[in-house]
Amino acid sequence: MKNKTLFFIELPPPVHGMTYINNIIHDGLKDKENYYFHNVDFSSEVSDIGKRGFGKIWQNIKLAFGAWKSFFKVMPTNVYSIVSATKFGILRDFLILIPSVVFGKRRVLHLHGFTHYDIYKSSKLYRVLFDILASNSKVIVLCEAQKEKTKEIMGKESFILYNTLQNDVITDVKTVDKSNLKLLYISNISKSKGTIDLLQSIKDIDDVSLTVAGSFWTDEDEFRKLCEEIGDKVNFVGFADEAKKQELLKSHDIFCIPSRLKEGSPVSIIEALAYGLPIIGTDKGCIKEMIDKCGYIVDGTLDEHQMKKALEVIIQNYESYSINALKNYKNIYNKDLFIKRLEEIICAE
Repeated sequence: MKNKTLFFIELPPPVHGMTYINNIIHDGLKDKENYYFHNVDFSSEVSDIGKRGFGKIWQNIKLAFGAWKSFFKVMPTNVYSIVSATKFGILRDFLILIPSVVFGKRRVLHLHGFTHYDIYKSSKLYRVLFDILASNSKVIVLCEAQKEKTKEIMGKESFILYNTLQNDVITDVKTVDKSNLKLLYISNISKSKGTIDLLQSIKDIDDVSLTVAGSFWTDEDEFRKLCEEIGDKVNFVGFADEAKKQELLKSHDIFCIPSRLKEGSPVSIIEALAYGLPIIGTDKGCIKEMIDKCGYIVDGTLDEHQMKKALEVIIQNYESYSINALKNYKNIYNKDLFIKRLEEIICAE
C-alpha cells in the first residue's frame, strides 16, 4: 500500500506568514507522487482572520465537509494540518480532522508560534481536543525554544522545521555608511507589532532614517501622527510586494522587528538574513535564536535607550553580523533543506 499524505492547508490569498509557508510546501511537493492537497480557505483577507459569527461558522462547516470528501477520496496514510491557537480554531481543526481520528490515520501537526501554550494551559476544551489530535501524531515546531516549550507545557516530543523563503536569494556581504544609517521595517503595522515603539525610539537620534512598509492592522491614526511629528526621517511606503521588498532590502542597512507579540519564526527575518542585513529584534518566539550572532536582542520593549545601544553594537560588528546573516540563511533557512526536512519528518517512524 502506498504511503499517501494529504495536506489540509490554507493557500493565499490572503498572504501572511502561514499561507506564505503553506504555498512553499504546496509548490515543493505538488508534483511528487503520493502527496495530495486540499485548500482549507479560512479567510479571503488578512482582516478576516479571527472574525466570528454565524456566517463564519457555516463557512467552516462547509470547509470541514469538503475536507472529509478529500479524505475519503484519497484515504491517506498521513494527514498534515496546521493547528490553530484559539478555542474556535481548534474546534474547526478537530472537525476537519475527525476522519483521521476515527480511522486511525497518522497526523502531522504543525504549530506556527508560541500562542498555543497559554491557551493549552488555560482552556480545558483546547487541551482535550489538542491531546486527542496529538495522539498518534508527529508535532512540528519552528525552533529549539519552541521544541522545549512543547515538551514542557504539552509533554510532547517534536520535530524542528525551520521556515524558509519562496525564492532563493544570492547577495554579497553588506557594507554600511555609519553617518547615514538606513533602518527598515517590513510587516503589518500596529502597536502590538512594535511599530509605534520603533518610531518613538528613533525620534531624537541623529544620522538615522527609517522606512516602514506594510498594511495597517490597528493604530493607523497614532502611526500617521507620529510620522508627521518625526518628519523626513521616516518614509512610509505602504504595502510592499515582492519586487518592492527586494528593492528595500537591498538598499537598507539594518532590519528591525520590535514586536510585542508572541511571534513564531517571522519570514521577514529570513528575508533580512538572505540580504545580509543585521537585525534588531525583541526576545519573542524564535527571534532570539534566529538572529544569534547577526543581530541585537532588545531587553524588554524597544525605546530610545535600547535603540542607541543596539546601533552601537551593530555598527561595531557590522561586517561579521552581515556574514553570519548570509550563513544562517544558506545553512538553516534554505528552501531545499526545508522541503527535504519536511519529507523526512513525514516518513519518520
